[in-house]
Amino acid sequence: MGSELLTVEVAEQAGVVLARVRGEVDMGTAPALRRGLDEAAEQRTGEQPVVLDLSSVGFLASAGLALLVEFHRRLTGEGGALRVVTQGGPVLRAIQVSSLDKVLTVYPSADAALAAHG
Repeated sequence: MGSELLTVEVAEQAGVVLARVRGEVDMGTAPALRRGLDEAAEQRTGEQPVVLDLSSVGFLASAGLALLVEFHRRLTGEGGALRVVTQGGPVLRAIQVSSLDKVLTVYPSADAALAAHG
């Protein structure tokens, strides 16, 4: 699922819903990210967490940050959790500069996020 500049692949793995995002997230691609996040939320059962793997994202604009906050609130409101994966670079910087690292749970790898409990 996605656009020419952004793809989102959603699958269940290791007891969580894993959404792998590739490309750049900006105003033009944010709707594709929203569709992918909605698909991930719909695939959840019970309080299953969603792991959002942004390791292959090269740019994360404010439109993407806003979606992360919205999705985090949605999942926690439903008793779930959002685990964000980024290996650093511009995506982690965008999360840190906006102080979202104080709100979101960020992991350095998909394996770490998949292995997390709670």
